[in-house]
Amino acid sequence: MMYKYYESNAKCYAAETFSSDMSGQYQRFLPLLKNGAKILDVGSGSGRDAYYFQKHGYQVTALEPSKNLCKEIQKVFSGEIICSDIQNYQPTERYDGIWACASLIHLHEEVLLHFFEEIHQLLICDGIVYASGKNGIPTRKAEDGRYFLEFTEQLVEKILAINEQLKLEQLWYTEDVSGRKGFRWMNVIFRMR
Repeated sequence: MMYKYYESNAKCYAAETFSSDMSGQYQRFLPLLKNGAKILDVGSGSGRDAYYFQKHGYQVTALEPSKNLCKEIQKVFSGEIICSDIQNYQPTERYDGIWACASLIHLHEEVLLHFFEEIHQLLICDGIVYASGKNGIPTRKAEDGRYFLEFTEQLVEKILAINEQLKLEQLWYTEDVSGRKGFRWMNVIFRMR
């Protein structure tokens, strides 16, 4: 099961990641949204980002496939929590923004491309999507059982080729906020035309 690692390590994972400083990413994402916008936090993890967005007046839905992480999110976030992966999520509304911080990295490339191909089901016209993933790692299953897809500029080109409604708004690289070495994070923001 893809989410076994998170089921087994939910408490530790939430504790380790909740205080990570994501302010640089927030400062690029939130100004592109109107006040009170609807945000879908894909792969919400510890609930850190959902909590932050809610605290700043946004309407947030936290989407998280790990049942145990959903329990951790409930401790910090009072909005809607949906315990599902993105592949099986059936939205009842469309969002102004999608936040997918280090979550799409666990999808195989064809699944990730399908997500972007069908993103109009989740995103309003002129909506934005932020995604981040590790750059400089091999695409493979790690020793802990998690699958990792390397995020590259070639992957971004494939996303843009598969969905002509998306345009690339921003692409930038950041060091790991926890100080881990050996890779960097690739951050992208797309806009739906």
